[in-house]
Amino acid sequence: MKINHIFDVGSSKEDACLIKDNLFAVFDGFNSLDKFVDEQGITGGLIAATITRDVFSRNKGTLRNLAIEANRIIREKMLESEIDIKNKSGLWGTILASVRIKDDSFEWIQLADCLILLIFKDNSYKLLVEDFDHDGEVLKIWKELAGQRRENIFEILVPGPLAGLRANANKTYGVLNGEEEAIPFLKTGEENLQNVKHILLFTDGLMIPKEDPQGKDDWKLFVNLFLQGGLENVKNFVRNLQEDDPKCWKYPRYKQHDDISAISLSF
Repeated sequence: MKINHIFDVGSSKEDACLIKDNLFAVFDGFNSLDKFVDEQGITGGLIAATITRDVFSRNKGTLRNLAIEANRIIREKMLESEIDIKNKSGLWGTILASVRIKDDSFEWIQLADCLILLIFKDNSYKLLVEDFDHDGEVLKIWKELAGQRRENIFEILVPGPLAGLRANANKTYGVLNGEEEAIPFLKTGEENLQNVKHILLFTDGLMIPKEDPQGKDDWKLFVNLFLQGGLENVKNFVRNLQEDDPKCWKYPRYKQHDDISAISLSF
């Protein structure tokens, strides 16, 4: 098995990555809407992603139980930091994707839009989870404001649509933010490795930007870019599109450059 990974810091600096023995994982932290930082200047999103990475590094028990334990510790850390855990906009947390390789198969766990993509020996592909897009409605509004050439769209959306999206956390989509309601949203499974050529795990920063936020993602292009030049080739393609759209008007998204954490396993 050949392992490759990229870790490219964007504007939020809240991703984390784990490669340990037969366990591989990426974590995408998110901060509270009031932009919490601790005494060392570390954001809540990075704290949550780091906590979860450290729990998964134990590599003991099921992947689901590791996620449950990380969620519990995130809650404890927020209480220790005097966060009002009844205010969803004030919560921070993380999402994740992880695989544990066995002899002829692999276990996996996924939450929200950290994704796992399989590429088979005939270069066909499959996403293990496809219903991951919880940002579409907010980014639709973003697109409308971008059409008006509005500046600072993120700040405009914070008190309304973004706060509403956070209010739906662990109701319509899952995140590890200390709430027990996150657990049913954890998606897990086991896949046979027989015809698998590559396993890709990545945070949403590696996803190809699209002009229509509610349109379909071009996974064929994504796979072709990977097969031509690996994760680095996909990253360069994404960063070039983002570089030409600094205000996020053409490709609606929350920041010009999102963090990228990605791992490829090739057999």
